[in-house]
Amino acid sequence: MPSSTLDDLADAYVCVSAGNAVVLEQFHAFATLLERAQIPFVVIKGLDVLVRFYGIRGTRPLSDVDLLVHDTDLAAIDTILTEAGYTGQIDGNPCYASPGNGLSFDIVTTLWYLDEQGLNDVWTAARAHKLPPRTVRLLVADDLLIHLTAYAILHRGALTPAWEQDLRLLLLHEPIDWIAVTRKARQYSLSIPLLHGLTYLHHRKPMLPIPDAVLQAMAPAGYVEHSLYRLLQRLVTNQPIPELGHVLLWLTRPTGKKWPWLRRTLFPSKTFLGYRYGAAAARTPLVTRCRRVISLGWAILTLATRIVRRLLQWPVRAST
Repeated sequence: MPSSTLDDLADAYVCVSAGNAVVLEQFHAFATLLERAQIPFVVIKGLDVLVRFYGIRGTRPLSDVDLLVHDTDLAAIDTILTEAGYTGQIDGNPCYASPGNGLSFDIVTTLWYLDEQGLNDVWTAARAHKLPPRTVRLLVADDLLIHLTAYAILHRGALTPAWEQDLRLLLLHEPIDWIAVTRKARQYSLSIPLLHGLTYLHHRKPMLPIPDAVLQAMAPAGYVEHSLYRLLQRLVTNQPIPELGHVLLWLTRPTGKKWPWLRRTLFPSKTFLGYRYGAAAARTPLVTRCRRVISLGWAILTLATRIVRRLLQWPVRAST
């Protein structure tokens, strides 16, 4: 390997390591505030996989921290963080920037595919993991596999190298309860998205321990599931379509929940508008709602054009 390439890799490592050191420092300060108030939380997504698998902090960059908390603790969290100098950010859910470097802490009270019982099960199953000087709670392995894959397929609408690497490490380093995965996939209406993601990974990395029986158990049944699977194969590749996730999240809602979800999207609550649009939502609520509908209408037309263009192309093959 040329020395210039080694130098570039070393520089990249140092840069990522320095950035992650700041993230971890800010996370510990944030966690201390919540622990003093006895507010439980579960670390999810990027920080979860970093502390769980990568070990060396310079190998996976972090740009923010995602946490799962109880809905009943949101008011207390807002008070604690505001008094500590954190500032609320405009987002679709509670989000706070830390004092100084402005690291974002994204806070959610559920994972979008869970019902009340599923959310309780996630909290009950969450396991302790040492992140000196404290212990944090992380998703159990089967919940992590479901969440990372569903998020990649449905939220991001793309099969990225980062997701592929995270799943590879998860499958190699932790035992997966595949019976629980297939059961929860059906329960959460995620069988087809998980089948698409795991099949892609199985083809790319055939040595990974993904049982054929699991893929068969999640195979599409009936016209609707077959159609969704073919659609995901065409749209969700390593060549992303911007904003595709909005459509996929709607399409994969369980029967009877699609239209209520669409109605909440077009006409959201005042709380959501406050997170998304800040002070403008309270100052001019009607104008904010009208602008939102117009903006969404234009975004829908733009996205529809992108989807039609992709569907009219020859099937996109994932690069190897």
